[in-house]
Amino acid sequence: MMIIMEFTEIKKTPLFDAFSELGKRIFLPEGIFYWSGRAKKEAELIGTIGSAHARESDFINGGSEEWLPCYLSEIRNYINNLHVKEITPYASIAGLADIRTQWKKWMIKKSLLDEHSNFREIHHLEKFTTLPVITAGLTNGIYLASALFLNPGEFIISPNKRWGNYDNIISRFIGAKIKSFEFFKDDQINLEGLKDAIRQVAEVQKKIVLILNFPNNPTGYVPSKQEARDIVNALNDLQQRLNLPMIVMVDDAYEPYIYREDVLQKSLFYDLHELKTDVIPIKIDGISKELLLYGGRIGFLTVGLKESWISDDEQLELLKNEINNKLEGMIRSTISNSNHFYQAVVRKIFESKGMDEIIAMRTPVKDLLEQRYHKINQEINQIQDDKISLDPNSGGFFLFMNLKPDVIKATDFADHLLKKYKVGVIPIEKPNDNINGIRIAYCSIDIEKIPEFVSRIRSALKDY
Repeated sequence: MMIIMEFTEIKKTPLFDAFSELGKRIFLPEGIFYWSGRAKKEAELIGTIGSAHARESDFINGGSEEWLPCYLSEIRNYINNLHVKEITPYASIAGLADIRTQWKKWMIKKSLLDEHSNFREIHHLEKFTTLPVITAGLTNGIYLASALFLNPGEFIISPNKRWGNYDNIISRFIGAKIKSFEFFKDDQINLEGLKDAIRQVAEVQKKIVLILNFPNNPTGYVPSKQEARDIVNALNDLQQRLNLPMIVMVDDAYEPYIYREDVLQKSLFYDLHELKTDVIPIKIDGISKELLLYGGRIGFLTVGLKESWISDDEQLELLKNEINNKLEGMIRSTISNSNHFYQAVVRKIFESKGMDEIIAMRTPVKDLLEQRYHKINQEINQIQDDKISLDPNSGGFFLFMNLKPDVIKATDFADHLLKKYKVGVIPIEKPNDNINGIRIAYCSIDIEKIPEFVSRIRSALKDY
């Protein structure tokens, strides 16, 4: 007999009404992982684990008498600092508990990078956020958050200039719709466009869902400190006026890579979390860029909660457990669990180095990218050609060069650059969203080659 969870605490919050039909019905039943967990604690003889185990000496010449998951002897050549038990078993559905706890501490550490943070804010952040669940990279995190809140046909709001995979995940996979707004007006975020999009969506559904990404892919845009305050204030004001739950997914893929002092220095998640209204932020981040482990495919999803929903600590823990169960149900039914090996690697990094040293190790990479950022902007700004314009950019790995659509089609220009000038860029051509330009990933261009890279673009422009 399957026990159905009631989710009594979630139902008391605006989260439940904002859930998609999938989000409302999904849960993690008391299946294999439940009984395996109990067996580890309570049983003398365990017949629950669905992975082959034996004494190491039974399958490895010269092996020990330790009871281990069975593995190929060759793997020993590649795991100098890890034990076999740290890489071969299944990980927990939501990820290894100590890594989840460590990442939450890391998230709080990142909030302290702003000199205005205070003890109350940090305590509030620690208490009123869920323990992150581990996802198979940010892509999986974005999918999980989107599927949790969006039914087919419902709207999520996003700038017109966004990571192309949003469209794949949200529109083509889930079947929801993206309400775009023009990202920039006068080289600043188009705040009126964002607010208009929110008001229009509020006319057709009983919740607002947004996704924001700073530093932005593909433009490298980061809001100025004043723009960030304006965004937060606008969302807060509209939530109060509309009286609808407002879910804000914050895609923090490029969070550490900020190259100017006058722009927002940390994730927008933290300021949104401080709001007392039902502006509910969801932080999606991971190791790909933060720890420069692109192939590890380990992401984290954290939900911000509101103090007004909670009457006491017991209710808070019940709510966190229910949210965790929903997310575990989605993980279990899609990827089952995430890569154990890279979770173990991350654990080793945090245990052996500590947060400050991790930041120090990453700093040379950030410095390299910052030098490239300044160099490529300097070079492109010297191009005197009214066929192009550069979007505001202050961080991340990219910048975006707009091309006049009535003169140059982005795909044609990218093809021309490749064939004649041997230069590779990513064209983005979406006439319905008023986008026609090229994304330049300066993160992978040697600073010494940037002048030549830009010179060839300049030459290609003269051909039109």
